[in-house]
Amino acid sequence: MGSNIKLSVHLITFNNEKHIKNTLESILKQKVNFNYEIVVGDDCSTDNTLKIILDYEKNHPDLFKIKKNSKQLGILKNFKATLDRCNGNYIFDIAGDDLLKQDCALQKMVDALSKDRNLGFIDSGYDEQFDAINKTIKFRNKNNQTCNTNDYKTLILTGQIYPIGICYNKEHLYNYVDFDKYIELGITIEDYPILVDLIMNTSFSRINESLHIYRIHNTSYSHQKDYKKRLTLNKQMLFLVNFFNKKYNFPSEILSDYKTKSQKNRLYLAGYFGDKSLGNEMYKKLKQKKTPSVILNYLSSQNYLIRKLHFLFRKIK
Repeated sequence: MGSNIKLSVHLITFNNEKHIKNTLESILKQKVNFNYEIVVGDDCSTDNTLKIILDYEKNHPDLFKIKKNSKQLGILKNFKATLDRCNGNYIFDIAGDDLLKQDCALQKMVDALSKDRNLGFIDSGYDEQFDAINKTIKFRNKNNQTCNTNDYKTLILTGQIYPIGICYNKEHLYNYVDFDKYIELGITIEDYPILVDLIMNTSFSRINESLHIYRIHNTSYSHQKDYKKRLTLNKQMLFLVNFFNKKYNFPSEILSDYKTKSQKNRLYLAGYFGDKSLGNEMYKKLKQKKTPSVILNYLSSQNYLIRKLHFLFRKIK
């Protein structure tokens, strides 16, 4: 099976019972002229996610490679462990709650990567679907797909590219992404380190159309409402930006702008969750940048009534 596989669909799952059927159906309906596999790394789901996937395997026994981790690994470790079981030349990473929108999506990404062995990855467009309010934003990342190369690179370095619809060259993943180092550092984020290492060492390409659907709901990892988890993500990203700044010598304005963005994000969280101490700390650091939003987020962190009024018609992103 190994040498004939051109693409591995890399699917890491955790409690995706509500969405996994649609995700799998969107993969199975793909029209391709090559062999592919679906490599699943289930991170100890406690719902019926794994049972659903195993039911699909019964009908497609040669297509699936499924493993449930003996203990919960977290996203980065699970990404790497699942990657190590992939046989394809190319790796399409999809979450257990996202969808392939077009039935030719895999073919288009593989065709693009096959034209140039120097490509580390191919990016493509996606729609953003909000489950709670049944709203979809078409081609949400269109500006990213059409901006110039330098601007796109800056978006990668500042963590503004979401890895929805990205297909990787597996050889370059192993050659340039230092997974062992990031795991040793206790990093749980997988997308940012991968994209930075690849964009600083390889070329890339983009497909200027929407091929995917990115679901947003309360249980998705990147949109957790849990305060500690969101704060941890913020701190990890700031650590990583500093780490890669030393590794690759970022332009000075990138580091400065990101630090400000990180502080504003933490002030927003302090305002949303009513953390007076963090609100005071971030407000002092942003004393030279007291925009109306900075002031409002600070006041929200200090006063319950202001906080309720401020966020009455807003949903935390």
